[in-house]
Amino acid sequence: MPDAAQEPAPVVLLGGGHAHVEVIRYLGRARLPRPVTLVSPARHTPYSGMLPGYAAGEYSFEDFHIDLVSLCGRCGVTFLETAATGIDPAARTVTLADGGTLEYSLLSIDTGSTPQLPKGLSGGIPVKPISTFTQALEQLDALAARTKAHLQIAVVGQGVAGVELAFALQQRFAQRGVKIALAGRSQCPLPERSKLAQRMVARELAKTGISHHPEFDAVAFSDGRLTARDGRQLAADEVVWATSSGAPGWLQDSGLALDATGFIRVDATLRSVSHPDVFAAGDVASLPDPRPKAGVFAVRQGPVLAQNIHHSVMGRPLTPYRPQRAWLTLISLPGGCAIADKWGLAVSGRWVRLWKHHTDTRFLRRYSGGG
Repeated sequence: MPDAAQEPAPVVLLGGGHAHVEVIRYLGRARLPRPVTLVSPARHTPYSGMLPGYAAGEYSFEDFHIDLVSLCGRCGVTFLETAATGIDPAARTVTLADGGTLEYSLLSIDTGSTPQLPKGLSGGIPVKPISTFTQALEQLDALAARTKAHLQIAVVGQGVAGVELAFALQQRFAQRGVKIALAGRSQCPLPERSKLAQRMVARELAKTGISHHPEFDAVAFSDGRLTARDGRQLAADEVVWATSSGAPGWLQDSGLALDATGFIRVDATLRSVSHPDVFAAGDVASLPDPRPKAGVFAVRQGPVLAQNIHHSVMGRPLTPYRPQRAWLTLISLPGGCAIADKWGLAVSGRWVRLWKHHTDTRFLRRYSGGG
């Protein structure tokens, strides 16, 4: 006969993503009648919106990272510094990279995504996961320091992430003669944003001397050459991949319902469509009304996810997450400026950059004991 006093299996949170930091804060205040455990491969989780500022040298590591150990400690959540390598939904267990197995009563997954690279490609530096990209920046610094000729860096990906990183790297290496190129499949930068924002970015690329290579479908990188599908080549000592997001490979054997690209299918309440005791948010989740893999959506999902985990434990009705149909994007530019883009309209200036800085740092303070 089981011990009636045995502590219930914990609510397990996989990954310290933008949604889960809010879940930790919320559950710490909600006094959930069961333990909560966070599993993360690192004690510090980065805020993606401040990565370009870090790459440009404007922020320190501490400025754009949340200390998960400290956050968990304040909120009564157990922290395990390891990664998940698989789950068994039938047994309600998580397999960990350190060889352990963790039982759960409710599981939430916010582990982010991986870069979607050309098949068979092994070279270059992927932007995701951000934790490894911050380490790669130090390698770029060392490469620039020991390269006698002008170092050439290609950024592949014309979305907001790629554009911001191209500008950030130009600023980071401004005094070292490094040449930056931006390449991608589209005809113009920021293909998903307004025409006005596209023109603003195109002008800034030309002004800063960043070469733009449109309709460049990169498929290979070796021997200092980045090669496109049509045979064109671009000289590059190193390549930064800011391409579309891919799903973590271990999900394929998870038993969860996945979409065609391998992400976890969830309903409007962020709950798995196949397993009601599993939730997912951020990049790893495939919404019924799809949205881009962007931090703005993970941040907005956080409060809904937190409330629904609480309500699920307590047997209460769940709340649907309603994603924005139009969303504000703040795009960092050189010289302390930024673009605000929404509803097909765009403005730029130093005041936009100050606004972005205020918004970003306010998010960090909320989870760093300052808010």
